[in-house]
Amino acid sequence: MSAFETDPRSLRAPASVFERPPLDPSRTAVVVVDMVNWQVPRAANVEGLAPEYFVERLADVVIPNHQVLLRACREVGVRVVYLRVGCFQPDYSDAIAPFRGLLQDYEALDGSGACEVIPELAPEQGDLSLLKTGSGGFNSSSLDSHLRNMGITHVLYTGVVTNACVMLTASAGFDLGYYGYLVGDATAAFSPELQQQAENLIGYFIAPVTTTAEALELIGADNLASVGSAV
Repeated sequence: MSAFETDPRSLRAPASVFERPPLDPSRTAVVVVDMVNWQVPRAANVEGLAPEYFVERLADVVIPNHQVLLRACREVGVRVVYLRVGCFQPDYSDAIAPFRGLLQDYEALDGSGACEVIPELAPEQGDLSLLKTGSGGFNSSSLDSHLRNMGITHVLYTGVVTNACVMLTASAGFDLGYYGYLVGDATAAFSPELQQQAENLIGYFIAPVTTTAEALELIGADNLASVGSAV
C-alpha cells in the first residue's frame, strides 16, 4: 500500500456523527429495500444483469438473514417497512426518467406480481408496504411521513442493491435526522468489491454497519430461540 493509499475500513467520521440516543425497539423500524420479485433473481442472467455472485448471496445469505431479523423485529415491536420499486401509472410516467424503460421491461406496476415482496419475506399483518418510484426511499415514496407519524427515530436498513437504492435511502435518512444502521449481511450488491465499497462509504459517515447478529443485540432480541445469522 503506497503513501497515498489508505484502507477505507480504517477510516471513520468524527465520533460525534455516530453519537445517538439508546435504541428503543418501539421507536425503531427495519426498512427493507426492494426485496421484490423483479429485483431478486432466482438465476444468473446471461446478459449480466444478475451476476452469479448476486444470486448466490441473496439465496445463501441475504434472504436467510432477513428471515431471522424480521421475525425478531416483529417479536420485540420493531416496525417492519417494505419499499417496493415500481410505478402506479400504467404508462410508467410516474417513475423517475432513468427507470421508466427498466420498469416497463419488467412490468413493474403496483399490484403486479413483479412488485410483490418475495414469498420468503412476505409481509405480515401490521407491516407497512410502500411503493417507491425511484432509487431513494425517502425521496420517491411516503416513507418519511409514515415513519414520523409512527414516532420512529432509529432505522435498520436492509435489501438491494447496497450501492444504489439502499445507500441512497440511508443517506437521505441521515439528512432527515434518523439514526440509521446498515445491516450489511442482509444487503447485496453485484460483486464483492461493490458490496465492500458500499459498506465502506455508508459506514464512514452515513450509518454504522452491523451484522444481523449485532442488529439482534441492538434491538434486544439476541436471546430469542430464532437468533442466528447466515455465513
